Amino acid sequence: MPSGNRNKFRSIVARYLSGNADEEESDMIEKYYELFAGKPDRLSKLSDDELADVRERMKGNIAKRITPPGRSRPFLPGVFWRVAAAVLILIGAGWVFFLVREQRKPVVNLSASRTVVHQSVKGQTKFVILPDGSRVVLHGDTRVEYDRDFNRQTREVSLSGEAYFDVVHLNVGDRKPASFVIKTGKISTTVLGTAFSIKSLPSESEVVVTVTRGKVRVDDGNKHTSLLTANQQVTYNTRTTVADEKVVKSQELTAWVQADMVFQEMPFGVLAEMLEKRYGVKISFQNPRLQQCLITGRFSGTETLDEVFKVLTLTSNTKYTLESGELVLSGEGCR
Repeated sequence: MPSGNRNKFRSIVARYLSGNADEEESDMIEKYYELFAGKPDRLSKLSDDELADVRERMKGNIAKRITPPGRSRPFLPGVFWRVAAAVLILIGAGWVFFLVREQRKPVVNLSASRTVVHQSVKGQTKFVILPDGSRVVLHGDTRVEYDRDFNRQTREVSLSGEAYFDVVHLNVGDRKPASFVIKTGKISTTVLGTAFSIKSLPSESEVVVTVTRGKVRVDDGNKHTSLLTANQQVTYNTRTTVADEKVVKSQELTAWVQADMVFQEMPFGVLAEMLEKRYGVKISFQNPRLQQCLITGRFSGTETLDEVFKVLTLTSNTKYTLESGELVLSGEGCR
């Protein structure tokens, strides 16, 4: 870059950093920054201490470039970034601009996040109860999230992966039932009181909705809407915007919901480990011998932990207490 252009660029950078650049200048600087945006974001992986160390090392490198050998002068904090901008071309614009731009952004308090997230790991199902009492079973490697203000007027959930929903029918006083909406990209599935599954994998271009009970509306917010009832399915291609509707055997297609909830003469200790992962709770035995009891059971997969153990304790001659995320089993032995 010729020296005249370089000096002009530096003066624009200085105005941008001081907040005095006009719209055209700001746009030019930010486009220049974008040239580096695709680079690996190594700074985001640093701790606060490591980031502070990077800043100090950058200061040292800048000082070496702007101070002739044998001379020294104080480096005032108030002028640091103006000096950094002046040697931007020399030391690498990407890193300097990343730090400057991050300083200009509003600070987000992650602890005050309004979003609630539930995530299942690969190869494992997870049971979730939403604030309205609706029940959700997450297939492996699935994520659902909703706002902490998830309320009785607008119930909205975002989904990535595959999940089975058993939605409660909810009236709001004398008004019509509160709608329940599931967002999967640009596809919205709206229900009142029903049971169905949605599959929307990030790696695939299809959203599949299968209804086992009730009625749902699936639409893309543009030109397509499907109304589905029990044993109907729609497959929507997000690339071609083509929807394929057909009649299916929904119980077979949603059999994964029940996969971990049918067991034949399984040791209670092994079963407890499975249920711990599914319900996100710690299960312990006051009497270690109970872990060897052989348990047989069959559930639909949408039962709560409390509902499951009300049945299991009846068939195993045990008792349980559930408090603060821990379930404790007690008893003399098995029947």
